[in-house]
Amino acid sequence: MNQSPPKWANNLLTRFHPEDTLEEVEGDLEEFYAYWCKKYGEFWADIRYSLNVLTVLPPFVRRRKKQNHTQTLMNMLSDFLSTSLLKSNLKQFGRRIAREKTYAFLNIFGLSAGLTCFTFIALWVSDELSYDTFHTNYDRIVRITTTEKSETNVSQLARSGLPVAKALQQNYAEVENTVRMDIRGEIVQHDDKQTIEPYILLADPSFFQVFNYRLVRGNAATILKEPYTLLLTEMAAKKYFGSTDPIGKALKIFMYDSTGRGADYTITGIVADPPQNAHFTFSMISSFKTIEAARPNLLTAEGWRENRFFTYLLLKKGVDYEVLSDKISNFYQKQVGGKSNASQASYTYHLQALKDIHLKSHLERETRVNGDINKVYIFLSIGIFILLLAAINYTNLATARSAGRAKEISVKKVIGAVKTQLILHYLAESILFTLLALGMACLLSLFIQPFFYQLSGKDVSLFSSPLLLLFLVGVSVFLGILAGIYPAFVLSTFKPAVVLKGSFKSSAKGVMLRKSLVMSQFVITLLLVTSIVIMYAQMSYIKNKDLGYNKDALLFLRLNGNADVVSGFEAFKNELASSPLIGGITTFRSGIMNGIDAGPAETIDAKGKKVEINTAKILVDADYLSVYGVKLIAGKNFGINAGKDTIRKVILNESAVKKAGWHSPEDAIGKPFMMDNQAGMVIGVTKDFHFNSLQQTLMPLAIFPKEGYFSKVTVKLNGQNLSQGVSVVKAAWKKHFPVVMFDYDFVDTIIKEQYVASERFSSIILYFSLLSLIIACMGLYGLISYTTSQKTKEIGIRKVLGASVNSIVLLLSKDFLTLVVFASCIALPVAGYLMSQWLEDFAYRISFAWWMFMAPLALVLLVAAITVSFQAIKAAMIDPIKSLKIE
Repeated sequence: MNQSPPKWANNLLTRFHPEDTLEEVEGDLEEFYAYWCKKYGEFWADIRYSLNVLTVLPPFVRRRKKQNHTQTLMNMLSDFLSTSLLKSNLKQFGRRIAREKTYAFLNIFGLSAGLTCFTFIALWVSDELSYDTFHTNYDRIVRITTTEKSETNVSQLARSGLPVAKALQQNYAEVENTVRMDIRGEIVQHDDKQTIEPYILLADPSFFQVFNYRLVRGNAATILKEPYTLLLTEMAAKKYFGSTDPIGKALKIFMYDSTGRGADYTITGIVADPPQNAHFTFSMISSFKTIEAARPNLLTAEGWRENRFFTYLLLKKGVDYEVLSDKISNFYQKQVGGKSNASQASYTYHLQALKDIHLKSHLERETRVNGDINKVYIFLSIGIFILLLAAINYTNLATARSAGRAKEISVKKVIGAVKTQLILHYLAESILFTLLALGMACLLSLFIQPFFYQLSGKDVSLFSSPLLLLFLVGVSVFLGILAGIYPAFVLSTFKPAVVLKGSFKSSAKGVMLRKSLVMSQFVITLLLVTSIVIMYAQMSYIKNKDLGYNKDALLFLRLNGNADVVSGFEAFKNELASSPLIGGITTFRSGIMNGIDAGPAETIDAKGKKVEINTAKILVDADYLSVYGVKLIAGKNFGINAGKDTIRKVILNESAVKKAGWHSPEDAIGKPFMMDNQAGMVIGVTKDFHFNSLQQTLMPLAIFPKEGYFSKVTVKLNGQNLSQGVSVVKAAWKKHFPVVMFDYDFVDTIIKEQYVASERFSSIILYFSLLSLIIACMGLYGLISYTTSQKTKEIGIRKVLGASVNSIVLLLSKDFLTLVVFASCIALPVAGYLMSQWLEDFAYRISFAWWMFMAPLALVLLVAAITVSFQAIKAAMIDPIKSLKIE
């Protein structure tokens, strides 16, 4: 039985005896104790040891003065940093890396990969949180939003009516300034060359007083006061005019012109290119007076009901926007006098803080697709998880491997190294490891930056964020200290005699800690992998879901307001109809790919009672249903001249039938249907088809026959070679409309663009999940390597006694694979809860299946098993004679 001195006496000795002679006295007393135990027995040995401890404590032995200890520490630190000793330490560090290549690679690469991932996630999150913060009055700018309420529907709009801004400023002293805006995508023509500009901003002159966009040339107070004037960004000016001065020149824009052939917009100024971290962007700015000149009716009561424009308020200092929001909620009723007779809908206004628009606003008719605060939380959590995973991996490997350096430390102590020197040496070595990993992470971030831009659409760089770089340095140093504490403070206190005799082994607590850390790694990894499996299942469901119409081989053409196409369309259509590559042509005013505006409509239910339903609408020709493959389930289609009928014909979808309270599609036929103050009659019912994103539920739809004007064309292509069909359409277009831009796209491409943000999100998580699995397995590989090295002699003895390779592999593997199973019990339920919250954003979503949880578990188990088995089999195959000689 091992005999040891009384713990209380040993604690007194280590706590109160002077540190400079503690090690020597402690060693002498231990040797005496062993002698006393043999001669007098353990009881009398304990008494003698305790009495001798008391004789070497103060006041019998004077304690060193604190300043002497501090001076000694400073001297040691100075010696450590001296050129010769520093050179020697660096040489030892290099030799260690060369001697332990696998360990060094696993530690440095694993940590650098984690730091690199965290870097890009932090940059992504920082960019998302920075939107609109560059405005000086960022905290005082709000946007007016509108709640449009009918008897059966409530719509939340990001826009409001044209007269609202001026009326609010006149009626509420809290409002310092206002600006109205509209954003359009239109054709711009210069020197017979036409280009689509997707972000043409129309704004009041107060735009530069409310927002902080820098005017390079022009007078901010007067520059947007006249209609049909235009400001170009520096990039747009270079694009259209090169090095020529554009001031005073004109661009033809197919926007707000009565002829349909474009209007000349005079360039009066240059504005600096807008930052990308704003919830709206622009390439040129036109005067909002242009809208008032082209649509004077919007200045009347009619303008209050057309919620088409963005209205921003600059509030006075100290104003609480939430209090003001409550005050203006009934402003529409005060100005217009309750419901409009035309629409039978009421409007309520609210104020939305500028800081909330990008991440927290998902209203209808936004300027463009906003971000999502939930995605920021998810990304930030993933970044912290990966950084934590890399830190656990590094610390686990470092502490496990350091236990094998006990003999090295003991030899250094025997030849004269003191405890403080050893602490400084091993802390410095550990910190050097982490700083080396940080340096590799910086190089990796430079290499990966272009790829991350393609993946996320964000042009971010580590070196443009000094705070993040400083944070990473702090994290690296902290991890270095954390991982270096064990060899520095724990191993340096062991007795050389005990360690050199081969009695030192890792403690049970140390083994349990490392196993807990490994399990934590796999909890994080399983959580990420399970989440990405569910995300991809959802995205696959959306891609492959039947939309209720045919989206393949449909060529979508935009007129962009050109009147020549409308007047000459019949000749163009007849020429295409004669080609075997063309399966049909249809014209319409509203497209079903990017969403459709809705409004109130009146009809009667099955009992003859008047009901009001909020209904989306499109205006189409007689060929629309056949070209898009929409199935008519009751009634009939429009005739060719249906748009000229006295009673307006309408075809509804199934959702409209249900909302109106009719028992079947056949019951809807012949029912009255009024919308836009025009009486009509239902002549048909179609099967439901998705005309909005699948993140929104299907709503009632009214399909009306168009008359005369249309804005869009769809051509159905036949055959497998779509490029040939496009060439035929393009040739006919250029023949009949030589001066009109051929602006086209495929319908399935437009639909796919609705889910670009979600696909990017799931793709980034996929890469990070795979990387987390790699990091976890690297840590597992390092730990199983350490475990097998600790059990080399045991493995040799077992083989001599007849143990098979399989039994040895099972012995070494079962503990680690059990940890993965335990990790799954924590990770899989958490992943299920988090993903159920994420799926709430989709109106049409998958249901969880068993394989969504078992497949990630099987994958992680397989990778872990391969990782563990590789090292375990290698250890089991070693000749037992060599194994027994190793120790």
